Amino acid sequence: MHRQRLLTALIVGPILLALLLWGGHIAFDILLAGATILCLRAFFSMSFPKDTDAQVVGILAGMLPVLGVILFHEPLYVLGGLYLVALVSLLFFLVTYSRWDNCFQNWAVLFLGASYIGICFAHFGMLRHLLLGKEFVLFLLVVIFAGDIGAYYVGKGMGKKKLCPNISKGKTVAGAMGGIVSNAVAALIMWFVMLRQLDPRIIVPLAIVTGAIGQIGDLAESVIKRSSGVKDSGTMLPGHGGVFDRLDAVMLAAPFFYWALHLLGIYLNRFGNPMGLYHVL
Repeated sequence: MHRQRLLTALIVGPILLALLLWGGHIAFDILLAGATILCLRAFFSMSFPKDTDAQVVGILAGMLPVLGVILFHEPLYVLGGLYLVALVSLLFFLVTYSRWDNCFQNWAVLFLGASYIGICFAHFGMLRHLLLGKEFVLFLLVVIFAGDIGAYYVGKGMGKKKLCPNISKGKTVAGAMGGIVSNAVAALIMWFVMLRQLDPRIIVPLAIVTGAIGQIGDLAESVIKRSSGVKDSGTMLPGHGGVFDRLDAVMLAAPFFYWALHLLGIYLNRFGNPMGLYHVL
């Protein structure tokens, strides 16, 4: 398992890095759409394993907020996409009402999955279209993935007290703390490498909080998998499970990170103020 995890990371990591650094907006949007579809498919395969129609509707509905951002690059269209998720999912269950033992419960599951995944991934698109967006996306990914690695190895080596044993038997308090420390170290490295114009007194604490939210996202997916009776959401990434397993933490962290940048105004004056942010530096 360890060798598989390492080999997969060594193959996928450089490809992802190249696309983010040199692929441009079109390549990023294609990557974003593909990742969203794969995560939506994983969620609805677990939630509606025997109903292909519900899976297709869930995927299409969940893509609406992401498509709004890809096409228009404005946060307002995420809200419009959320409304369309509610409308499309409601229409589906109105048409198929007689098929369900508990129509309301199934509608709630489909709406939750489509809106949760769709809105979270839409914030990746919004983040990418900010000034310094490419650097911020890479910063977010490195910080969260570093936290995953730190939590994994510290938890294996030192973890005794379980973090949430009823949700995930493998996660420990020591692992969670190791993840937070790794978030901070990764943030410092990324600041030194490509974000020296920012203040590390702001960016490092922001990374720590973002990493903690990422751990909540990891636990959220564990709830979904445990409720669905599966160990992994897929097998696309050997040693890591499915794409949803790998992106669950960074997915939930992306909206917080995006709006934290808005509220904190992490831009220097020389980069302008295109989105009406106030400056704290």
